[in-house]
Amino acid sequence: MARKKSRSLTDAELRIMEVMWEKRSATVAEVAEALSGKDGSAYTTILTLMGILRDKGYLSCRKNGKAHIFAPKVERDVAARKAVRLLLTKFFSGSPGELVLSFLRDEQLSPADLDELKRKILESEEPKK
Repeated sequence: MARKKSRSLTDAELRIMEVMWEKRSATVAEVAEALSGKDGSAYTTILTLMGILRDKGYLSCRKNGKAHIFAPKVERDVAARKAVRLLLTKFFSGSPGELVLSFLRDEQLSPADLDELKRKILESEEPKK
């Protein structure tokens, strides 16, 4: 039986999306150049991954002469929220509170970091204007 295709980003796909979010539009060659020395992926691998990202709905593609120009269809913050929702579902039964408690148990937060978290929690409880 074939494995279900993931809608989330792999590490390699995320590296490509980081380039795309920075550049706003690029060809495969431009992405390959931007990643050269960082991950060692060949042009054909990047081409394949960008096709997968298009199929997943993260990139759009238009033809300009012989070149294919890709652009992000999903902004970074939207992709981050999707990843967090997946993490919540997979490991924390959909509970944001459990995620935060797990983080607080496992991380050494400075008093300043804790104060900042408290401030943000209080802000989120304020009625929206």
